[in-house]
Amino acid sequence: MTRKPFDTEKSTVPHASASESSLISDIGSTASKLLSTISQGRKNRKKTDGELATPLVEQALDAASEVENFLTEQSARIAYLENLTLTDELTGLFNRRGFNEQVRRTLASASRYGDDGVLVICDLDNFKEINDTYGHLVGDIVLRHVAKAIEAQVRETDLVSRLGGDEFAVLMVQTNWRDGLKRAQMLNRVINRTIVTYDGHEITVSGSLGVEPFGPADEETNLIARADMAMYVNKRKKASIALNTAAE
Repeated sequence: MTRKPFDTEKSTVPHASASESSLISDIGSTASKLLSTISQGRKNRKKTDGELATPLVEQALDAASEVENFLTEQSARIAYLENLTLTDELTGLFNRRGFNEQVRRTLASASRYGDDGVLVICDLDNFKEINDTYGHLVGDIVLRHVAKAIEAQVRETDLVSRLGGDEFAVLMVQTNWRDGLKRAQMLNRVINRTIVTYDGHEITVSGSLGVEPFGPADEETNLIARADMAMYVNKRKKASIALNTAAE
């Protein structure tokens, strides 16, 4: 699962109404009138409670409908804002906060159901050089290209994140080690064959990956640390195809 960039210009995100306090006050007033009228009607017994109450019941229902619409709009707004806090603005992927949340949920599910999975962390080797040579604008273009290259290789259920800078992560859920490693090796080849063309220049991307399996007994901090360590081992060795785990 990947995140898609938000189009703020086309967004119809609702905002809080300026008449919120007035609306709540009207509801209280209507309810008070309703109870008073019903009570008086019982005393007078000139009409049935239903006959007396009907106009105010309709007012109360209208007010309740307004409240329901207001709360629905606010729920949508809250969900939108929460989505923004979990999304990397540049690539539309999960950001680090979103990644950490997904890791926690995935490990909780693994603990409950006995699932296995694989975590892949990727760090670009030559990103500083690209930034220094071509500028940060081109660096951003490279990051978006890498993000798309990764997205094109993963399953719909895999969770892709940009952790910050030039570091990416893929959380492969319900995946055994053999299949996860095979797909990580394919990711490694794709990333290291990514070429970005800009202003007549061909910019070759180089990256190092760390791959770690996880299961029901794993814990978030330890898993991420192991994958990070494996990535740095491979970065030092510059072994683009033969990936190591931290234990190796």
